[in-house]
Amino acid sequence: MKRRLLILILLSIFFIPSVVKAENLTPEVDSTKKIYDFAELLTEEEEQKLYEMASDYISKYNMDMVLVTINENPYGLSERSTELYAQDFYDYNNFGIGNTYDGIIFLIDMSNRYPYISTTGEAILTYDDERVDAMHDSAYDYLASAEYYKAFEAYVEKASNYAASGVPESNKYYCIDKDGEYYKCKSEPKKVNWLVTILASCFGSFVPLLIHLRKYRGIKLATNANSYLKSTVMTNESDTFLTTFTTRTRRSSDSGGHSGGGSSISRGSSGRSHGGGGGRHF
Repeated sequence: MKRRLLILILLSIFFIPSVVKAENLTPEVDSTKKIYDFAELLTEEEEQKLYEMASDYISKYNMDMVLVTINENPYGLSERSTELYAQDFYDYNNFGIGNTYDGIIFLIDMSNRYPYISTTGEAILTYDDERVDAMHDSAYDYLASAEYYKAFEAYVEKASNYAASGVPESNKYYCIDKDGEYYKCKSEPKKVNWLVTILASCFGSFVPLLIHLRKYRGIKLATNANSYLKSTVMTNESDTFLTTFTTRTRRSSDSGGHSGGGSSISRGSSGRSHGGGGGRHF
């Protein structure tokens, strides 16, 4: 009995991970500051400039903006660890505007050397996957050359331009509900395959004309059949010619469906929905 108990204790120590509250893994901060340079990659002057840019974004577009750098990631060394840190830092510090916590966070994780963008609420609609990738691309060269202020500047400028242009086409049929969940709320118009439509129309007009011409040709040949009569012996039998025309029309079925939304969705430990994604390792 004692031996069995000892085995269970050892298994619980080495094979059953301890449960740690996720909110204890990200620091508690003053949510009004917006710039959190834990990795000390920015000067005070650069932090002030970025704060002004973020504040301008918030006032113009009514979405929150948070910029973070870290040297160590308590979640571990993986891309998912960077994603979780960004999501939980945002959620547990109550960032976001309105009941759906609208906003965006940019995280530079130096332990994983991996940048991450997380979006919440209405920002999920504004920043689809394509735009997230474009924001990462705009900052990559600066990250690779350790110009972190310029990287953040590129992120903020790109985010501002997209916010000014509104929701992209990929998210036109999606909404955010009162709980911040991303869902399809409108039906997309059925797509028309114009090439198939035009070809079918032309084919439909051409076939009756072809049949008519073939019939006319048969009548004309019958009126000039002297050579046929001369080369045959007249009998009481008659020759009968039957001609069959078969037409085939290709049936086209274009559903015009939409394969999915423009924003990939994942959840932090709080259970809240987030869009966004990671860039390239630098």
